Amino acid sequence: MDKITRETSFGQWFLPINLQFFEENVKTMKLDAYTKKLTTDSFLKLLLFA
Repeated sequence: MDKITRETSFGQWFLPINLQFFEENVKTMKLDAYTKKLTTDSFLKLLLFA
């Protein structure tokens, strides 16, 4: 049997997060109003990766 899987640990950590609900809250609270490169979505991925 092969131990190589397509799903990484990072993907498994990120999977339970409801991205649609998350994006709606970001738009409602205008969290990305003054950011150009480090958006809330990118920051969340960076935080999980760290």
